[in-house]
Amino acid sequence: MFKRCYTTFVPRFKFPEYRIPLTDFKGHQVRALQRFQQLLPQLNLLLELRDSRAPISTRNVIFDDLVARGRGEKTQRLVLYTKSDLCPKETIDKLRNWHGEMGDEFMTLDCRSAREVKSLVKLLEWKYDRVVEKMVGQAAGEGGGLPLGYRVLVAGMPNVGKSTLVNSLRFVGAARTGNSSESVHGSVAHRRRKVAKTGGQAGVTRATSECIRIADHRGGIYLYDTPGVSLPGRVTTREKMLSLSQCGCVKSNLVDPVIQADYLLYLMNLQSPAVYEQYTKGVPTNNIYKLLGGVRRTTGIRDDNGAAIHWVDKWRQGPRRGAHRVSFDVETLLDDTSFSYRELVSRELELLGPWSVAPSKPSAKAKNSNQLFDL
Repeated sequence: MFKRCYTTFVPRFKFPEYRIPLTDFKGHQVRALQRFQQLLPQLNLLLELRDSRAPISTRNVIFDDLVARGRGEKTQRLVLYTKSDLCPKETIDKLRNWHGEMGDEFMTLDCRSAREVKSLVKLLEWKYDRVVEKMVGQAAGEGGGLPLGYRVLVAGMPNVGKSTLVNSLRFVGAARTGNSSESVHGSVAHRRRKVAKTGGQAGVTRATSECIRIADHRGGIYLYDTPGVSLPGRVTTREKMLSLSQCGCVKSNLVDPVIQADYLLYLMNLQSPAVYEQYTKGVPTNNIYKLLGGVRRTTGIRDDNGAAIHWVDKWRQGPRRGAHRVSFDVETLLDDTSFSYRELVSRELELLGPWSVAPSKPSAKAKNSNQLFDL
């Protein structure tokens, strides 16, 4: 018997142009933008979260526009890439190059790691000190602070980890002050009390929270947790929506599960086909139905839709320990001559064009009241 000879595998370099929705923008997100503009005059920092596995797709050009056009001149921005424990190292290297070119401040973080969250709290305290020194000089000493404290708005796409981060910051901050009633249930020891609702689906947070105190430094550091804000259809592409579906940043039923699974297969073939070899007997393939057949045989699932949902969700939650990590953005696989982060930012700002969300009358009145302190 002769051993069968396989030709060299060639992955697809272009994904089929399936017809899928290009936006998941909802009414509560409009209200979130209204609230954001209302709070802007009293904010000191915009903490923008992005999923490190899809750093391009989870970047919201609306926040870039606010920073680039000076609508929040006294509001700094820190880009925070979440789920860094699931991200390929090569993607982190790309982020350093891109943000170094733009002069942006960024850091990577696992929102569930107490050690890493403590580092973020220390960074926020350091930033608070710099703001005080700039405004009132060294004479303020250690006890001086701002009248409203240091205000941080946590923003980003749906399901990038905003509420998880807020809960972790609250727990770590309360633990540092020694206030056990703030960090632990009175009846259940060592159990965190959530101040922000979390979930595996996009759109769990529906309204902007009130102030959440996370530290006592100089009178207090306060957070606002906000609903995730999606992109307008005019600045979204099919590839971006497919990447967002891989991260869980859009509702799981928005894109056909087989198309989601096919896009994941497309990405894996460009990075490491070996990650799914247990389903295809070690033979790479561009045929999604061949892969789903292997998933059905392994799991006992009877239909392709169920197999696709199972496989995509498995990688959305993260690869098993020791497995190869996959990036959900094709741009992270390109070299500097094929993709320019600076050009992308400029192009999407142009596509976004003039935009505004008209505040309601109570919101406009509240915005004016925020001018009491020149902060």
